[in-house]
Amino acid sequence: QPNMIIAAALGSEFVYSPDKDSDVKGFPLKDIKDVKDLPPVDEVLQLPFIKRLEEQCILAIEKHPDCRIIPPFFWDTSGRATIHGIVTTSMKFIGQEIFSKMMMEPELVKGIHSWITDVYISVIRYFSQLGRLPVTSIHVGECSGTMLDEGSYREFVTPYISRLGREFGRVRLHSCGNANHVLSPICETENLQIIDTGSNTSLKAIRKKMGRDFEINVFPPVEVLVEKAQLEDVKHWLNTTLEDNDGGNLKIEYHLEPDYNWENCLYIHNRLDEMGLVKKGRKY
Repeated sequence: QPNMIIAAALGSEFVYSPDKDSDVKGFPLKDIKDVKDLPPVDEVLQLPFIKRLEEQCILAIEKHPDCRIIPPFFWDTSGRATIHGIVTTSMKFIGQEIFSKMMMEPELVKGIHSWITDVYISVIRYFSQLGRLPVTSIHVGECSGTMLDEGSYREFVTPYISRLGREFGRVRLHSCGNANHVLSPICETENLQIIDTGSNTSLKAIRKKMGRDFEINVFPPVEVLVEKAQLEDVKHWLNTTLEDNDGGNLKIEYHLEPDYNWENCLYIHNRLDEMGLVKKGRKY
């Protein structure tokens, strides 16, 4: 996970749990009082953990010349760099106090967010070159952004993701859960190409702002996918989603989890196939 890579490089300790996702322990920037105390961006690339990733990447390329090695900060061979969002990262580095600092020390937060942006640009550029994988776009997982109000998102998030958009050209911006209250500053992001939104965000509102040609990726709410969910639940969700989408450029995405209702998952695919919207079949 991108923000955990940087957190570990800054001194946080990895934590591996048997029943949930991995994480890091500790907040490496929690004592920062002045942006001058932040490590110079070029020195981040020299931190031992980043150097270890570099060595592993080089070793993999040398030992497996017949394979396509995917470097850190990329998830596949498409060239789409993948990072966490700005406030999602600052919360990982500082803790929940980042939200009170937005009110009490806004200029400090902006300085930290600018530094985070510079660090992400630096590591993406570096590992792109190392892995011989040109950057084609950037996915920004602003998972914690929906915890902000519209004004705070516009002030503390949008300018920095826009800088990433100017740097890398195409932005796929992710939000978790209901993002209706921050849709306006999300849609103001420069070079925004895709909104990847959590469940219960209004597709109708996104379509009104961005038009039918704009790509939306949506995740069904977990309530319609879990084992106890009824078939009528997913039917209602899919019908509402397609109606609100109004024939626009849409992708429905979800992970397969052990406690999901397979009948409901398959219904989505079967129904879209029946409607002629998506043809079932394996894609290579």
